[in-house]
Amino acid sequence: MFKRKHATILITYSLVLCSAISLTACSFSDVSYLFKSPAQKQAILHKSPAFWDDTTSVEGSSNLSILHNVAFEGHPYNDIRQFCDNILMVGQGSYNNSIIETDGQSVQYSFDVYNPWSNEITASLAHDKTNCDDYLIKGDKLWLIDSSAKKATIYDKDLKEIKTCKYNPNEYEGNGDTSGPDAGDVPNPGDYYDASQIATSSDGKYALVSGVSPDTYKYVISDISLDDNTVLSTYEGQSFSMSCVDSKGFVIEADTANNIWNYHASDGKDSFFSLPDVVDVALAKDNDMLIRCQDLTSGNSISYYKYSPATGVSSSFSYTPAEADTKTYYSANSVYLHDANCVMLLLYTAQCNPEILIWSLDKGKNDTKAEIKSYNDCDTLLQALRDDGSYVSPYSAIDTGDSTDENQEAMEEAGKDSDYNTYGDEVTLVPDTASYDWGDLSDINARVTALEQKYGFSVYFGPEVPKRIDYYDIQQFKNKDKLSAALDSLTEILGCFPDDFFTQLCYGDIRGMRIYLCGDISSDHSDMINEPSGFVNIINNYNVMVLNCNYSWDFSYTVGHEISHLIDQRLAFIHTYNDESEFSEEKWNSFNPDSFSYDDSYANYNPDDPSNHISGYFIDSYGMTFATEDRSEIFGTAIDDYINGIYDDARFTDDSPIRSKLDYYSRCIRDGFDTKGWPDTMAWESVLTATGAHAD
Repeated sequence: MFKRKHATILITYSLVLCSAISLTACSFSDVSYLFKSPAQKQAILHKSPAFWDDTTSVEGSSNLSILHNVAFEGHPYNDIRQFCDNILMVGQGSYNNSIIETDGQSVQYSFDVYNPWSNEITASLAHDKTNCDDYLIKGDKLWLIDSSAKKATIYDKDLKEIKTCKYNPNEYEGNGDTSGPDAGDVPNPGDYYDASQIATSSDGKYALVSGVSPDTYKYVISDISLDDNTVLSTYEGQSFSMSCVDSKGFVIEADTANNIWNYHASDGKDSFFSLPDVVDVALAKDNDMLIRCQDLTSGNSISYYKYSPATGVSSSFSYTPAEADTKTYYSANSVYLHDANCVMLLLYTAQCNPEILIWSLDKGKNDTKAEIKSYNDCDTLLQALRDDGSYVSPYSAIDTGDSTDENQEAMEEAGKDSDYNTYGDEVTLVPDTASYDWGDLSDINARVTALEQKYGFSVYFGPEVPKRIDYYDIQQFKNKDKLSAALDSLTEILGCFPDDFFTQLCYGDIRGMRIYLCGDISSDHSDMINEPSGFVNIINNYNVMVLNCNYSWDFSYTVGHEISHLIDQRLAFIHTYNDESEFSEEKWNSFNPDSFSYDDSYANYNPDDPSNHISGYFIDSYGMTFATEDRSEIFGTAIDDYINGIYDDARFTDDSPIRSKLDYYSRCIRDGFDTKGWPDTMAWESVLTATGAHAD
C-alpha cells in the first residue's frame, strides 16, 4: 500500500515537472535544466529554440513556417527589430481594436521584448507608459524620442527606464539602429567631413561610416572596428546608401536607378549585382546576403533570397498571404537569428492579429529558381543591363553639379517634352575597340589610346560616338585629317595642365572622365545653346566633355572654357563641406558692379547683340548669363592667350576687374587642388605675370 502511494506521488511530480520543462522546450529527460543558471539555460535554448514548437509549415513551401504565439494576440504590432539577443515587438495603433489610425485619435507606441529562444514575452512597455513620436535602438538600449520636448527617454534591455536626456535633432535620422543623438558617438578615424554612422553590425563590433575624405574630397564608406576605432576597409566614390556591415565586409546600394548593389569584402574585392525592388539586405554567416524584395506600389507578395557571389542563390521563397476578409501586412523590418539560422518577418492585420513568418535557411531550397549574377565592376554590369534592356536612364536623377545652374530650366522644360526618355547616356557604339576594324582611322585610334593612357580618361571618336548625348543631338565625325588636327589641338591644350589634374576632377562620386570628339552639336530645347561648340555634364558619375571638331581651330578657348566648368564643380563641392575654402560665389560677386546680378538663363543671350556687355568686367555678354559662364569665359580666354603666346591682353591689365577675377579664380584653384609638383606659374596664370614664358 505504501509503495503504490509513493508511485502515485512520483507520477504526479513527473507531470508537473514535464509541464514546467515544456515551456522551455527542454526534454523531459534533462531534469538538470531546472537547476542551471540563466546563461546556461539560454545556451541550451539556442541549440533547441522553443519557438519551433508553435510553428506550422506553410503549404506548398519547403522552407517557410508560421509562428502563432497566443501572447501576441490583441497586440497592435506592426514591426519587429533585433534587440540584443531578443526581438523587440513594436506596437503602433489607436488602441480601439484597430492598428489603423483614425481621425481624432493619436497613434502611440508600445513595446514588448520577445525571447524567441524561450518563446515568451519577457518585458513590456504599454502605450500609456510612453510619450514619444519615434524611437531608436542603440546597442542594448531603447531610446524613445519626444520631438516636441526635444528629449529622449532611455530604457535598458528589460525596458526599465534608465534616464531622460536632451537630444540634438540635427544628429537624429529616424528610428532604427544609429549612432544616436550624441554626435561624438560617430567613429571618425579618417577625419571625414560630414561623417555619419550608417550601419552597425548585429554584434555591435563593427560600424559603417560615410563621409567625405579631406584628402581627395571623394565620398567614402569605411568599415570600422569599434574595439580600437581602426578602418578595416574603404570604398571610394560612394555616399550614404542603404547598407549593412559585419566582420567580413559590407553591402551598399551603389546605383538606385538601376537597382545595383555592391558587396565589398574586407580584402577589398567588389561584387556588383542588380536586383529590382530590394527593400532590405542583411548579412548572414558564411558571407551570405539575405535580400528582401517587395514591390511596394502593387500587390502583396514578398520574395527573399539567400545569395553570395561565390555560390549564387542557395535559398529563396516567394510568399503571398492567403485571401481573407482582412488584408495582411508585412513589417518594415525583419530579424535574422544567427544561431537558429532563420529569418523572422512579422505578419499583421488591422485587427491586431500578428503572426511571424519564419524562413528556415537550414533547408536551403531555392524555391523561386532565382539566378543572380555578380560583376567585378559597376560599369560592366551597367553595360549588361543595357544589353538586356533593363538599364534605366539617369534623366530623373542626374547630378550636374554647377552645370545644374546653367541647364536646370532647360532640363525642366525637357521633362515636359514627349521625348524626354531619349536622354543620351549611351557610352559608346563600339564597346570592343580591340577587335573593331578601324580602317583608315587606325592611326587616330592609336593616338587616342596613348592620350588615354597618359591622362587616365577615355576618349571616343568617329564611329564610337553616340547620336545623342545629354539633351543634344550629335553628329559623328570621321574625317581622318580633321580628326588628326583636332587631336593636335586637344593634345596641346591638355599639356597646359598637370598630369594629375584630371584625376583630381574625380571627387565626390565621380569615377572618371570621358571626352567625345564629334561633329555638329544641336538641341531644340528652350533655354539651351542651340549649336554649342562644346559642353560638359556629369552622366552616370562620369565627367563628360563633348567637343565639336568643326571648331578645332578654336579648341584652345573652347576646351579651356569647358574645363573651367569642371573646375567650378569641384570648387563648389569642396566649399559645401569646407566653409574655409577660398572659393565662394559671394566673394566672386564682389568683383562685379554694384547691384549687378546674373541672368541665370540663356533666354536673353544674343551673340549678335553686344549691347548688354559691361566692358571691363566681363569678356562678353555670354559671361553675364551665369557666374560659371563668366569664369569659363575668362579662364578660356586666358588659356587661349597662353596657347597663342599673347601676354599683353588689354583685358587683363593691372586695373581691370577681369584681371582681379582671374587672380581670385587662380587662388581658388590652387586652394581647391593638391598643387604639389605644379609649376610656380600655371598656363592660365601667365597673363597675370609681367612677362610670361611659353613652355614647350
